[in-house]
Amino acid sequence: MNDSLEEILEVIKTSHRILITAHVSPDGDSIGSGLALLLSLDKFNEKLKNIAKKNGDVYIDKTLRFILEDKVPKNLRFLPHSCLVEESAYFDSKYDFDLVICLDCGDFSRIGDVNDLFFSDTTIINIDHHISNNRFGTYNYLVTSASSTSELIFKFLSDSNLPIDKDIASGLYTGLINDTGNFKHSNTTKEVFEMAKQLLDYGVKPNEIVRKFLDTKSMARLKLTGHVLSGCKFIDNLKLVYYYISEAELEELGASKSDSDGLVEQLLTHEEASVALILKEDRGVIKGSFRSKGDVNVNKIAALFGGGGHVNAAGFKTKKTVSDILEVIREKIGEEEE
Repeated sequence: MNDSLEEILEVIKTSHRILITAHVSPDGDSIGSGLALLLSLDKFNEKLKNIAKKNGDVYIDKTLRFILEDKVPKNLRFLPHSCLVEESAYFDSKYDFDLVICLDCGDFSRIGDVNDLFFSDTTIINIDHHISNNRFGTYNYLVTSASSTSELIFKFLSDSNLPIDKDIASGLYTGLINDTGNFKHSNTTKEVFEMAKQLLDYGVKPNEIVRKFLDTKSMARLKLTGHVLSGCKFIDNLKLVYYYISEAELEELGASKSDSDGLVEQLLTHEEASVALILKEDRGVIKGSFRSKGDVNVNKIAALFGGGGHVNAAGFKTKKTVSDILEVIREKIGEEEE
């Protein structure tokens, strides 16, 4: 059962040192929803401060930080105030945060090294839409039918009468198109279109966001895309198309980890594939990203490696080899088909 948005707002109001964070390898939804919440709470903080000053009251100012394990991907740096997102690597000790807000994380471990920045007894608000979420928060607001965490943050801001302006709406719109595939996935509901309409009322320019976020790519990204599409493999009896990207390959092409974002969706366009998988070597582990056309529940497969997500989109991290990963997948898809 969810905690109410009213309870969550009250916890935020009574907290003074607030850390916002999201999952490792951040995407448009985690960055967009996190920035939107940061900017809205900052405006709300200024409003409360001005009211207190006018009334002659003492007001304890809030500290608001948005910290992630990774850098903001290049294709998301166009978002207003993206420079406010900080990297955990620049911090070397725990801080006295009294509230941590985790966004878009199905599991607490998904925040990565950010966990090292606060104490274990810190109050945690968990806002998410993944079916694999294990309700790790002190307060939890989980809606698995929602298209994105950005949809949930928009509801929270709207229902709580918290500030929304063009910059905040731009982050939320980016998160919305990230997780709906620019309105082409099955999670594109009438509520999604209604939200998009309302965001446009705040001055969001869809064509500009789509161009900067989805349709602008570096030369390294283009080369990596060509490399993956020309070298991908298809396992006919599994209807699985996949590719493994090594760190050496990224270095050779001059590409970064974030340059591989979106490639798994392109693999899934293979006419005979039911499932697509991108495997990436990353500092001694392999990260996997699944997409499915609906015939196979990839959330269940990702769970075998300690991961999770959605029925049609899921991810994981493992120390298994590529051949071991494929063997587990082969067995699981076989079970699904029985």
